[in-house]
Amino acid sequence: MRIFYRALNWYKLQCVCPLGFLSAARSRSRSSGGLSEAGGTSYPAVVSAEAPPKLEIAREPNAQDVRVVREAIYAYNRSKAGDQRYEPLAIFLRDSRGGLVGGLLGSTYWQWLTIDFLWVAEDLRGRGHGRQLVMAAEGEARRRGCKHACLDTFSFQAKEFYERLGYLAFGVLDDFPAEHKRYFLRKKLGT
Repeated sequence: MRIFYRALNWYKLQCVCPLGFLSAARSRSRSSGGLSEAGGTSYPAVVSAEAPPKLEIAREPNAQDVRVVREAIYAYNRSKAGDQRYEPLAIFLRDSRGGLVGGLLGSTYWQWLTIDFLWVAEDLRGRGHGRQLVMAAEGEARRRGCKHACLDTFSFQAKEFYERLGYLAFGVLDDFPAEHKRYFLRKKLGT
């Protein structure tokens, strides 16, 4: 009968006590060999494997922590969609002295080309160099087995440029930033 009353009293304690009190009672119970004393009554201890997780906003995240998060989501994604066959893509445009005057950065995975950055030096724009960089990226993506391409651009950047290359807008975020828009575009890559 005593065990029944202990369990009943513990149940009542769980229902009416604030969480802070239960945490304190749990820590006291660990140091008292499994029973906690509250108001002269003994209650069976609830042993937690560890404290609840705490949030941390990291201004300068540890590289290992970032790697753990990435690898965890990559493993989950592989379990659902197969190996993504991720490969970074970097194409550079150089002047006659070897100086960098343009470039495209992106990646390929799951048969998609993703263009993250496209830049051409301002004094060289309008001469077909941006088109050349995008066409080279699409060609390399096809070689890697990609069937689609996607990118995003802002209203103050190059939406019309990408549309001339066959990209179609499929989404937009207003006020990103301020009075501008952020567009998301895609293209089916021919073989």
